[in-house]
Amino acid sequence: MMPCCLRFGITLLLAVLVTEVWTQNPPLGSVRTECQGSVMMMMLDKSFVGKYFRINVIDNKGALVSLSPRLAAQCGYSLTVDFLGNAKFLASVLSCFAQNTNDETYKLTVQISVFSNSAMTSASSYVQSMTCRYSPWAEREILCERNYMEVSVRRGVPLIEPNFVQDDPDWSLAYPEATAADNSIWKIVFHLPANRKTTMTVAQAMTNGYGINTTPTRILVRAAYNSTESQPQVIQTVPMAVLRSTTFYKQRWMVMMVDTAVTCPTDGTAFTEQMITWNVPRVLPPLVPTPQITTLDVQMGVDGRKLDPATIHNRDYKLDVGPQLITVKIPVGADGGYYKSHVLDNTYVISYSIEPMLEHTWQDGPEKTKYTVLHPITTPFMPRPPVVTNNTVPKARVFNVTLGTFLPDVELVKIIVGPETLTVPEANLKGYNVQEHVFPNGSKTYTLQVPFEDPNVKQKVTPPDTRTYILPLTYLLNIVPENTPFTHPAVVEAILKDIIPPTVTGYCDGAAFYTMVTYGNMGRNWIPFVGSRELGGSLLALYKYNANATNFWMTVPYNSVDATYEVISSSGIRSRLDLTLKDVGTMVVVADFSLSCSFPTKMIDCFTNGTMAALAVKVESVPSLSPSQLTLRDPSCRPLQSDAINAVFYFNVNSCGTTRRFDNNLLTYENEVLFTSYRLRVACHYLVNDTKVVQFLYQNNPAPVVQPGLGDLAVIMRLALDSTYNDFYGARDYPVVKYLRRPLYFEVELLYSRDPQAELFLENCWATYSADRDSLPKWDVVVDSCENSADTYKTVFHPVSSNARVVFPSHLKRFEVKMFSFTRDRTALKGQIYFHCGVVICDANRQSDSLCRRQCIPGKQRLGRSVEGKDEVAVKALVSSGPIHLEQYGFYPSEVKTTQAVLWSPLVATLVCAVVLFISGIVAFIHIQKHV
Repeated sequence: MMPCCLRFGITLLLAVLVTEVWTQNPPLGSVRTECQGSVMMMMLDKSFVGKYFRINVIDNKGALVSLSPRLAAQCGYSLTVDFLGNAKFLASVLSCFAQNTNDETYKLTVQISVFSNSAMTSASSYVQSMTCRYSPWAEREILCERNYMEVSVRRGVPLIEPNFVQDDPDWSLAYPEATAADNSIWKIVFHLPANRKTTMTVAQAMTNGYGINTTPTRILVRAAYNSTESQPQVIQTVPMAVLRSTTFYKQRWMVMMVDTAVTCPTDGTAFTEQMITWNVPRVLPPLVPTPQITTLDVQMGVDGRKLDPATIHNRDYKLDVGPQLITVKIPVGADGGYYKSHVLDNTYVISYSIEPMLEHTWQDGPEKTKYTVLHPITTPFMPRPPVVTNNTVPKARVFNVTLGTFLPDVELVKIIVGPETLTVPEANLKGYNVQEHVFPNGSKTYTLQVPFEDPNVKQKVTPPDTRTYILPLTYLLNIVPENTPFTHPAVVEAILKDIIPPTVTGYCDGAAFYTMVTYGNMGRNWIPFVGSRELGGSLLALYKYNANATNFWMTVPYNSVDATYEVISSSGIRSRLDLTLKDVGTMVVVADFSLSCSFPTKMIDCFTNGTMAALAVKVESVPSLSPSQLTLRDPSCRPLQSDAINAVFYFNVNSCGTTRRFDNNLLTYENEVLFTSYRLRVACHYLVNDTKVVQFLYQNNPAPVVQPGLGDLAVIMRLALDSTYNDFYGARDYPVVKYLRRPLYFEVELLYSRDPQAELFLENCWATYSADRDSLPKWDVVVDSCENSADTYKTVFHPVSSNARVVFPSHLKRFEVKMFSFTRDRTALKGQIYFHCGVVICDANRQSDSLCRRQCIPGKQRLGRSVEGKDEVAVKALVSSGPIHLEQYGFYPSEVKTTQAVLWSPLVATLVCAVVLFISGIVAFIHIQKHV
């Protein structure tokens, strides 16, 4: 009688570790079991098994069997870990060590050992069992798992059918071995190409890695895809692994042979960025003797679970059964699969994985075959380089950067900003605001905010007003659970027009250029040049350089060597000052400024003794000119005096090629100052036929008298910070805020005059409610050079003494008034008050002038003098201060000025000041030469 099942000494073939088995159960919810047809599935949660664990099988005697990869393929087990770290353990219901009850119920018990370290020591062990029912079986069932092929065949003797196929070539090849074999022994014949064959006993086959077993009703053969007798073959363009074998059992009176051939696809997938296509041959010649088979059922599933047509449709899967191929199409990213992150050459890539299954049931003859394929698919790597999105709004002055998109298994570990490497918590403590943003599909991005003012932000200036802010970044990321690091560098820029460049302003008077440079918001990162020379060293003192935190200002004489003469005429010179600011590092021009003014200058002097004097200067249009090379028409007539800029000629009207001509009553002498490309015409005009009556008397020669010329006087009124008169409010400080009864310290100064005999006097000073000097209301604070007797708080005059700033005390007057307010209809007026003064300049040596005696002038005396002094010349000016804002913190009736009380009295006298200029021959020309 044939035995019901094989009983081999498995313990002699396998490494079995017998220990005491723990009966501790896994934590509730940490292990999930499921029956999937002829496969038992056990899912272990990551939170339970962690990174280090092992699964051992417990046999029916309670012994532990450690599963190596080879033993797992031989016995029908597989173990995988998904991208989240969850473990999946699959076992065939016909696997080794599974308890089989009548080929209907199957039970498997395993031990799960969880370790806390990579050394796999100090394990916590748990026991988990699972029981599945699977029945009825088809006559032949084939299972293609990821690491093994399994075929099981019903081993009962069927009835003889009329159409029973009897000419299978593998049967005839196996028959000689079956009949010649010893009695009561199982053997297996492997059929190889070219009619070769290999015969092994079951024990030999198991030693070679094959799994062979019998159950109450079935016989099975299991082999790894790379087993020695497995042969590759392409069937309908699909690569297959084919194992052709016949298993037989001989007794004295009979031989039973079973076809245990098996074939499984090793590939058959094709990929695009959007679609996965999986092909499986419908007809498998190694398994059927004829291509004519009847397909009874085709089903597809995912993760071992069959799917109904509605689910297949909803997931956009496609299942097509053709005459040659069964085709499954799955969109990349479809439900049922998952994406996984990877790193390839420090580049972020992803793959999509899914575990489809196909179950094909067909009939060839009277018997059915159920063909099940579990075919995990992973796409090739798809590059997904992270994208850095610059969401910065420059006006907000904060970088706003987004990095992504990543799968859930990516985490941001550190950020390198400039030279600093920071963890995410450290970056947030520094104020960088690093945030993770997770979307409903599980993907994520990271945002980073860094202020423009952060020290790690670089700046690049683009003149004149633009800055580029540069944020160098390197993201350090990690893929879990593998802990695969990778980096992504980025440079983020933001352009903002936020530079206030330096500005230059200036004006001229009759003798010099006055310039002021305002630094802007970049500080003093430039070097000033006057003309072609850097402003520094001795030039600072020469040009009266002064500076503070926001400005510098200076005074440059019009005849300085750093000025440029543009045009000359008989009445003066047009001179230009060029001021350039150049970047400290690059010497690129940041700002340039040119100020061009005309300066009255006596270029020609005509003397009654028949001589002429002329001044020639180097002009911009002739840059190569050396004044010493200039001549008159007669080349022998050269300059009397010259330097790098000027040349002075002094000659008789009857020499040096001078010509003369008459024009009515006018005699004109002309000559020219010449060079290669330089020509300056000089001429003197004399009246002829002019009759003079001269009386000769003996007397002392009178002092020479010179008629005064025309000129400009500049007077300024300033408000000092205190009674020291050292510091003054600037134009930007107005309106100045003052409280009632607080003192106001005014100074009035005659500017630019170098005449020590000139003296400035205050004639009248008054305050108004608007900038208009003639507006009402008004209040007098100085009347006829004296304080206002009607004022409760009278004006105080302060003496002026010479110091480093004050060279001529006679050119200044200082006075003090108390802050007050105007009223209208007994109501105090709020707002600003303006102060004005009328001043008179006179000659201090003229003692006949009461002003020059430095005393108050009564109105009558002043009026009389104005009538009598008809030969005097009065030099007058009006000057005003900036607005002063009244800040009230109380009410003081004595400080309120009634607007109807005082009216302005116009000036009724003319004061005389004679400016004496002594000009003697050529000396006048020497004084107008340029000074370095």
